[in-house]
Amino acid sequence: MKAPRVLLAELRAEVHSVRFRVLATLLVFMAMGLVVSGTVTSVAQLRSLDDRVNEELQHPRRNLETLATSAGNSGFSSLDELFTLFLRSETPGGHESLMTMVRDGNVILPGGNQPTNLRSDAVREQIWSLSRPGQTVVKDTIIDGRAVRLSITSVRLQGRPSDGLLVVANEIGEQRDEVIRSMWTYALAALATLAVAGWMGYVITGRLLSPIRRLQEATQNTTFEDLTKRVEVTAPTDDVAQLAMNFNHMLERLESGFENQRRFVHDAGHELRTPMTVIRGYLELLRAGDPEDVDQTRILLLDELDRMHVLVEDLLILARSGRPDFVSPEWIEADIFLENILNRIKVFAPRTWELDAKPGGLVRADRHRLMQALEQLAVNAVRHTSEGDRISVGAAWTKNDDGGTALGGRPHLASDLEIWLSDTGSGIPDEDQERIFERFFKGRNAAGASEGSGLGLSIVKAIAEAHGGTVRVESAVGQGSRFILTIPAGGGVTEEEETGEAKKSVRPAGKTKAARPSSGAAILSGPGGSR
Repeated sequence: MKAPRVLLAELRAEVHSVRFRVLATLLVFMAMGLVVSGTVTSVAQLRSLDDRVNEELQHPRRNLETLATSAGNSGFSSLDELFTLFLRSETPGGHESLMTMVRDGNVILPGGNQPTNLRSDAVREQIWSLSRPGQTVVKDTIIDGRAVRLSITSVRLQGRPSDGLLVVANEIGEQRDEVIRSMWTYALAALATLAVAGWMGYVITGRLLSPIRRLQEATQNTTFEDLTKRVEVTAPTDDVAQLAMNFNHMLERLESGFENQRRFVHDAGHELRTPMTVIRGYLELLRAGDPEDVDQTRILLLDELDRMHVLVEDLLILARSGRPDFVSPEWIEADIFLENILNRIKVFAPRTWELDAKPGGLVRADRHRLMQALEQLAVNAVRHTSEGDRISVGAAWTKNDDGGTALGGRPHLASDLEIWLSDTGSGIPDEDQERIFERFFKGRNAAGASEGSGLGLSIVKAIAEAHGGTVRVESAVGQGSRFILTIPAGGGVTEEEETGEAKKSVRPAGKTKAARPSSGAAILSGPGGSR
């Protein structure tokens, strides 16, 4: 059993929760609406009751006037005769009582029991005291402890000295009590409605706001060391669930960023340890008095520092690859881009450099990053080829989903551009092909494998994925390798954005399949990376 302090703390937390405040606000407005509607309805019913009772009190007077007028010139000889005939034909309502009186004469009542007791002398004296000659007086009074509304009409026959009274009593108090009882019934029904609505609202708001509670728990459990917590979202169909999903996406981005930082720190610490040890060893063995030794050591230290600089730059590229601004896409001409990259890489080494195929058209990509990826592949290919080998680049559009229809001079956004770099070098063993894109992995097939940092192909993969694409390798030992970058043509833009720009593509609309190297090209392609 929980301690009272714990229960009190939980109660306070629940009272201050969004769930309680939202539900309390809704119930308050609902209660105000019920109170206002009940009050207005009750007041209207009481006013209607007053008007109806007043109207009912006037009916016997009108009937008496009609009866007296219908007698003609002969008329009635006395008030007793008029009242007797009137009471025989008049039927009072359920809450009405009738009585006629002649001053210093008879009191005539209809047969049977009536709701109001008008027989007592005190009541008759009160009625005479309230009457006014020639007028109808309507007055509320108390008879036998009950509220009664009296209509007292003075009656006089023309040419007769005596006067009388027509008395109509209506039990308005009892009818008011009925209205009040209906008000209490309405109040109880309203309270029951509020209770049911509160319970159902508590359950429903609990389900609707459950992502917020899970979000709160996730934020409490999320630390710098552990970013793996996620908010469970069962049905992402409302704004609250969307908030939880956005929080999960934010945690994923943070986790990815922290993971990149951890990998950068780990990789930098691991890979920089060797060159720093080498530098320290050179300095410890340096003979300061020997100019030749100093000069040789200086050259060696500068070489190690250059290696460290390249390593750090590569690590920084990989660390930034997860950022949204890592690539800045723009529409570029595929053919011009391939010609430019071939002119840049053919100075790397004396190889047979060729351009296999031009795809035509435009592709949305980061020109700088894409060129950086192909340069990495070219450097890798140079390391694993000799002077007589062939290195070639080329590109082709993959098959469109709609059959290759060109839009506005550009390939359809559903198409992809495959860019390859092939060589006729040493090739990659099958067991290494699955791992060559891992960081710091170096294959065992070539002597040049010891030259690189082991990050080149990781950078190529990061650039391809930043464009929403992929990179793959096809290779055979002794025949060469072919690395293929697949880049979506639209770079993630919509078709409306694509058709809104006024550039012209030279790609034929019917080209639907990826072109292959020319007949003189090697069967396999792509730089060897650190393999």
